Parts: sequence; C-alpha cells; structure tokens
Amino acid sequence: MGLCVSTSDQDQNLQSEEDGKQLKQEYKVLLLGSGESGKSTIVKQMKIIYPSTSFSQAELEAYRPVVYKNVLDSAHSVLVHMRKRLRMDCEDLRNSLLADKILEYQIPSIKITSTSHLPSTLATASRMGSGKAPGKLSKTDTDEVMEGEAEDKREGDNDDEDDTDANRTVGPQKDDSDLDEVWFSPEIAQAIDRVWRDPHFRKVMDEHSSDFYLMDNARYFFTEMLRIGEAGYVPNESDVLHARQKSFGVTEERFAMDDLRIHMFDVGGQRSERRKWIYCFPSVTTVIFCAALSEYDQVLLEQKNQNRMHDSIKLFDAVINSPWFLRTSFILFLNKTDVFKWKIPKIPLQKYFPEFTGGKDINKAAKYILWRFMDVNRAKLEVYPHLTQATDTHNVRLVFESVKQTILQNALKGSGML
Repeated sequence: MGLCVSTSDQDQNLQSEEDGKQLKQEYKVLLLGSGESGKSTIVKQMKIIYPSTSFSQAELEAYRPVVYKNVLDSAHSVLVHMRKRLRMDCEDLRNSLLADKILEYQIPSIKITSTSHLPSTLATASRMGSGKAPGKLSKTDTDEVMEGEAEDKREGDNDDEDDTDANRTVGPQKDDSDLDEVWFSPEIAQAIDRVWRDPHFRKVMDEHSSDFYLMDNARYFFTEMLRIGEAGYVPNESDVLHARQKSFGVTEERFAMDDLRIHMFDVGGQRSERRKWIYCFPSVTTVIFCAALSEYDQVLLEQKNQNRMHDSIKLFDAVINSPWFLRTSFILFLNKTDVFKWKIPKIPLQKYFPEFTGGKDINKAAKYILWRFMDVNRAKLEVYPHLTQATDTHNVRLVFESVKQTILQNALKGSGML
C-alpha cells in the first residue's frame, strides 16, 4: 500500500530544501570605506572569532616587524611635530637626550609583498563578479568612485611620505629566515617608554594630535613598549588587531558563520586604491561600509587639506547611490568608538562641523554623524548601522551575530522566500 503525501506537505518539503540550499550558498560580502577606517581589522577579527581561519604562530610572528614600524613611526611623528612645529622639547632633559636617540634609530629595511592579496585584481574580476569584462565597464560606473583620485592628481598631491613607507613597509607574509633578523633595540624600546611618559610628549598627543598624522594605535603600542622590546617578542592577537599596514589591492577571506558561508573582500581604502573597487561590485550580497567616528578632526594622508570624515561621507554617497547596489543590503559600521569617546570631550566636534550643537555629549555626536551619512542615502536603501570597536573581539562578535541575521534575511528576501 503506497503512502499518500498531500500537496501542502510536498510544498513544505520543497520549501525546506530551498531553505537548505540557501543556507549552503556562499554569500559575497564587500568591505568598503576610506583608508584607516578599520576594514582590515574586521577581516583579522574574522580569523580570531571563527577558529577555522585563526592566526597560526607563523602569522603572528610575521606581524612583528609591522608592530616595530608602527611604534617607531608614531614616536617619530610626535617628536618631529613637537620640535619642528611647536618648538617644544621634553620637560626632562634626560628624556630630550633619549628623544635624540629615538629619532636617529631606524629599523632594518625589509620590503614584503603580502601573499594574502590576490595576484591580480583585473585577472580575478570575472571570477569575483558576474562575468562582465573589465573593459566593458562604462565610464559612468567608475566616475564617482574615481572622483577622489582625480582630485588628488589635479591638485598635484604627492604621496611621497606614503610611498616611502610602502617601499620599506614590512608585512605579514615573509620568509622566516628574514623575519629572524628583525628585532627592535631593547635600549630604544626603553627610551620610547620613558619619553612617552614625559608631560610634554603627552601634551602633544592630547592637545595637538589633530595637527599632524598619527596612527590611532599609537597609545596602545606606547603603553606596551617594554613588552614589545623584549627579546623573543611575538605579537599577540591584540597586537595584530592594532597593527596598521596600508592595504594594497584586494584581500579575500572565507569563513563560516554557523551555517552561513561568507566570502569577504577587503580592498585598499586610500584614494589611489579605489579604481580596483569597481571590479568587486557585481553579485555582491552585502556591503559593509566602515567609517571611523574618530576621524572627524583628521585629514587625509594623501591630501592634507581634506577632512577625513567629509571624504568618508562623500565616498558613502557615491557607493550607496551607485546603480550596482540597488538590490544589495547595506551595513554601516561607525567604527573606533573607543577613540571617539576619548576625543569628543577634548576636541569639539563643532570645530569641524559648525552646525552640530550637542557640545561634548558623546551620544549626540555619534547620532549627528550617523545622520550625516544617512542624509546622503538618496537611493533610500535600507541601512543597518552599528557602533563598533574593531579592535574589541567581544564587540565584533556581538555585532556579527546581528550582521549574520541581516545577510540571511536579505538573501531570503532576494530569492522571494520572504
């Protein structure tokens, strides 16, 4: 005797099968944002949060020279501004002598090309997208995203400082034999620790950090200086998350969020890197746009007269109103909340955004900046905003639980299942 299955049961089974296929699908997530907004830190967090892609011992060791360079560059930046621009020196004469040694010290030059980057953005365009050849992209596809780079060239900006850094930048992919040769002088590490505690050095960082380029990780690494200067130092995960290295090209990472398989692409945020973004646009499920809340008082490294927050809002405008993303879900990360909370009471937001009237109220300041981003959403797309601290693993884990639901829900909507 045969079994009878009702039409409703068959429909339910088919729906369950479709749901299962949808869960097994790989979702393409694109990380966009201006330079130093925290995109690459988010990718690092994925390796920590999802064990299948965690950092190996060799990868941790490979970040050692990056940390060394971040520390020394930051110390040099503060001391040069203090002496040349402010005509100040350390309060303690002994610290002034140590500052001389710090300024004279250089880490052995090592140029490393990260193998985590795709070998060729153009070559992988068809694999990443819908098969549309790069040569067939229309001029209107790229005009708005390219606008910033064109401005740089028109204004004659030179990126000498950054190019110099790139030529001697050390990164997280390296032959082990070369890595063994790179160590930070314990004497200089102790000198930086001493100078960092000098009242005048602190005053420059507290009151004048808006006047010159200084990495957001400077305070973190200065406080860890003695540990970093120890023989046999190996960066921990927190060091890796704070380490700053200019991103070139396109970096991709695959990981699983429970049953959700994610293929995440991170592209360099500097203006010179934005021409590569367009090849990542096709077939994107979700765009995560990163903006650093703390950059409201900072200028671009590539263009000293351009406010970084204004540049970030302009970039968000170009991306969210692009015809490429009419059916894409948008997630906005307002990042670096820790630095933002520290800055607002000391450096008024109103100085850079005169129409803001919230004074030193951190919540009002954050809401105002969110409003500035949402105000350019002329396409009226649904945007899911989150306040984030990309260096805080617990915070990122909680945020990505919400992100996971957003990705899945929008994917199901796109397939007509919801």
